[in-house]
Amino acid sequence: MKKFALLLLAMVLATGMSMNAQKKLQWEAVIGMNVAKIDVSGTSSRIGIHVGARLNLQLPSVDQSGFFANAAALLSLKGYEAGGHKVNPTYLEIPIHAGYLYRVSDDVAIFGDAGPYLAFGLMGKSNGVGVFSDTGLGWNNFDMGLGFRAGLEFKRHFTLSVGYDFGLVNVKDNTSAKNRNFMLTLGYKF
Repeated sequence: MKKFALLLLAMVLATGMSMNAQKKLQWEAVIGMNVAKIDVSGTSSRIGIHVGARLNLQLPSVDQSGFFANAAALLSLKGYEAGGHKVNPTYLEIPIHAGYLYRVSDDVAIFGDAGPYLAFGLMGKSNGVGVFSDTGLGWNNFDMGLGFRAGLEFKRHFTLSVGYDFGLVNVKDNTSAKNRNFMLTLGYKF
């Protein structure tokens, strides 16, 4: 599955590079806050961060509003708390979304996008034990789900968005536990 995700990301990047000459491609640096938890009763949210890059591809349109597709590579700290026990897994998250941007004026636009995400567990500890290690807490190092975002674009470069991810895969062995994550993100398009 990792090879498939990396191949998919490579194809998106290659397509993006070839389209760059047509000025339909924009890179966006992003940083933001996560409010993450798992959907198990008795757990509470954990504050984390995400940082990375997003590749935005504008699809052909008659005016400056229109459909777009994007893919990102984000380093994302998620987790939860339960009874003083903190779990803080860090993932490489790859959301692949499609959306629509509506230009309100020359300087302001609103947008929304949605689609699947893939996430690969990289590291994390809980009380000194590795979250994803073989002798760890029984966490799976793969997650996937659906996400959506909505936000504003200012001066064609700055973005502010909110989003939510619904995990579809159990992230802990022998337990029905799926990631949930609310995100607040700032971005700058190059």
